[in-house]
Amino acid sequence: MAELLKNEFNKDFVLLLGSKLAALDESFNIEGFISSTINENWESRELKDRMRHITNMIHAHTALNYVDQLNMMMELSCHFGGLKGMTFPDYVEVYGLDHPRESLVALKHMTQFSSSEFAIRPFIVKYEKQTMKAMYEWSADSNEHVRRLASEGSRPRLPWAMALPVFKKDPSSVLPILENLKRDESLYVRKSVANNINDITKDNPEAALELSQRWYGNHEHTNWIVKHGLRTLLKNGNKQALQIIGFDDKARFEVAEFNLSEEQVKMGESFQFGFKVSNLEPKEAFAKVGFVVSYQKANGSLSDKIFHVTEKEFASADAVLFNKKLSFKDLTTRKHHPGLHKIGVLVNGKKLAEKEFELLH
Repeated sequence: MAELLKNEFNKDFVLLLGSKLAALDESFNIEGFISSTINENWESRELKDRMRHITNMIHAHTALNYVDQLNMMMELSCHFGGLKGMTFPDYVEVYGLDHPRESLVALKHMTQFSSSEFAIRPFIVKYEKQTMKAMYEWSADSNEHVRRLASEGSRPRLPWAMALPVFKKDPSSVLPILENLKRDESLYVRKSVANNINDITKDNPEAALELSQRWYGNHEHTNWIVKHGLRTLLKNGNKQALQIIGFDDKARFEVAEFNLSEEQVKMGESFQFGFKVSNLEPKEAFAKVGFVVSYQKANGSLSDKIFHVTEKEFASADAVLFNKKLSFKDLTTRKHHPGLHKIGVLVNGKKLAEKEFELLH
């Protein structure tokens, strides 16, 4: 997949971009741009390195100053979307930090055709008040891409981007933006708001929970955001998070007929397991069902990984059977180690049953 993505930045793109730049900029050295971009190191460059190299070569082959070049980049950005289009915000990120007013206008424009979520972050770090004021205004924009940038660009832990330590420490500057977007009609925007809240739960769970407590129950779009935004806390059985979205941690449930198809399994193989969840209450009760696997680590300790199964209303005395499969193939995110493992069934964050099994070489 990474190989396919980096090939978005290919020779055809460089030639097209060069020709469009030359058409707007008489000083642009198109021959030098192409030969220095598609050079002997081009094939070995990875995705981000290719984009950044193109950015640098654009700058190296024009006689224009940044502000004049920026006007051309804004005009051209309308013609390129997706990954290719991110070349234009990248140019702003690298060369525009000394021109915040012009650069913020450009990033707002460019994000409508690709995304400025990565490029905006150095401006937050260097010009926090000015940038966050602009982003707050963007959160009320008529364009969903601009509104999403206000949320996505301010995420404390945006993946593949520079972190924002100031917001990891105190997210209060982000919250007014999220307030503006809590009922957004665009699912594209709502997903970003939920992801921002999930980021906040990692460093400031109290702030995320307080926000969610105020929001939940006011609107269907807001409810979706809260539920998705609290997903990490819900997965880990946080009682307050469970209560906010309607799970009763005091409701009585029982797990029965918990069986593993194997008590020993080899590396790279899998096994089946099943269990029944019963509601012991005299009325319906809403429950979140999952399971937790305690994986053996290289140092001999165990590390828990929680898996979601379902969220549903259980009728009184209702017994629901669940059958699942667990694989022990190594992943990029998890390497398996032989030894004793455990698996438990979770209902509303409580472990109601547990069994042991052994992973063999």
